[in-house]
Amino acid sequence: MSRHNLVNRRKTTVAQRLPENYNEQQSEFLSYILFRRKEYDYPLSLIGNMDETPMAFNLPSNTTVEQRGTKIVSILSTGHEHANFTVVLACMADGTKLPPVIIFKLVNVLREEFPDRVIIRANKKGWMNENEMTWWVENVWTQRIR
Repeated sequence: MSRHNLVNRRKTTVAQRLPENYNEQQSEFLSYILFRRKEYDYPLSLIGNMDETPMAFNLPSNTTVEQRGTKIVSILSTGHEHANFTVVLACMADGTKLPPVIIFKLVNVLREEFPDRVIIRANKKGWMNENEMTWWVENVWTQRIR
């Protein structure tokens, strides 16, 4: 690379910053949960955590090889960086994992082969909304092994 005056270049991004009192808030929340668990004698199998995250079909690399001194660094992609889907993951405090749910931005559910225990959903926006949350509670949360 040095013979041809090439270097690795990295796309720059701005990361989201955590609140200044993040550790304090985290400790307070954990104390609250532990207090309630002891107060009501909740088993760990009844305490859960669910989150959803957007995923992109196209994940372009953040690095490329360019000539040294190049002012503009372009990262090639398919042009579908904004075509996303949502992944919903959940686990219980005892370590039990609930089936993952994937929500595609489609009218109908895909008729493709997916791994066992992966639930496929579809809606116009491709993300969790009130209807999807109600469905998740009724079909994933309430169906977990107790």
